[in-house]
Amino acid sequence: MTPAPHPPEPARPLGRVWLVANRASRSTDEARITALETALRAAGATIAGSSDFPRQPAPDAAALAGIDTLVVMGGDGTLGAASGAALGWDGQFLAIPGGTMNLLPRALHGDATPEAIVAAAAQGVLIHVPVVRAAGHISYCRIIIGPLTRWARARENARHGRLWRVWQAVRLALARGFLGGVKVAGQPGRHPGVLVMPSDQGLEVALFSGRGLGAAMAVAVNWLLNDWRAAASVTAFTAPELVVGRRRTLRCLFDGELRRLPPPVRFVPGWSDLRYIRTQD
Repeated sequence: MTPAPHPPEPARPLGRVWLVANRASRSTDEARITALETALRAAGATIAGSSDFPRQPAPDAAALAGIDTLVVMGGDGTLGAASGAALGWDGQFLAIPGGTMNLLPRALHGDATPEAIVAAAAQGVLIHVPVVRAAGHISYCRIIIGPLTRWARARENARHGRLWRVWQAVRLALARGFLGGVKVAGQPGRHPGVLVMPSDQGLEVALFSGRGLGAAMAVAVNWLLNDWRAAASVTAFTAPELVVGRRRTLRCLFDGELRRLPPPVRFVPGWSDLRYIRTQD
């Protein structure tokens, strides 16, 4: 994997901040957002703009002119969408945990609270983070490929306490989420689910190859509760690139957002265009 575009450098003062958060989310409710705003002001920042995402779009580079720091509180999808919208902007990005997995904030800050992250930001470093690129799309957290993407609806409904919709989505996922699978170059058989995550060593890949109701329920329970890599019938490895698919359109979740891509799709590691504040070593 090629080196990052620029080496780490000291973070700048937070200065003028644009805050992106979802006020309707259980994970980023009004009280948490207010606490974050208080922490930002205590750290010397000026909140010069805000977006109630997704009701309002994340700011693009033009909107961020004159902004020093883009602060985003959200889950994988929110962070990915805000990162994509801000392409071409030269400021610094502060990722705040506000979802279920919080993969990017954990990589940058460990398990620190939002308030602790803000307090430590001025002593942090600016880095480019590893990403995965494929067919013009970018993932900052993870990509899920194949029929197993149908479990995403069940997981999302579970997060929001929609129990009847969870059951409906589970029935659909059990009926269709393990049929067939996708071909991965260099790997035998077909895989109902392929997970690809960025790392500074290349692509972190996990292939789910299970069959039958027992394997299906095991991966379903692990995914609904946390991460399906913990289930059996999963093969994990690091790869310099990955080619997936032969004939059928691929269902792919890029940081939680569904994309349908014509095969074959080549997934390659790279580095983010934006620079992110990291507060842990």
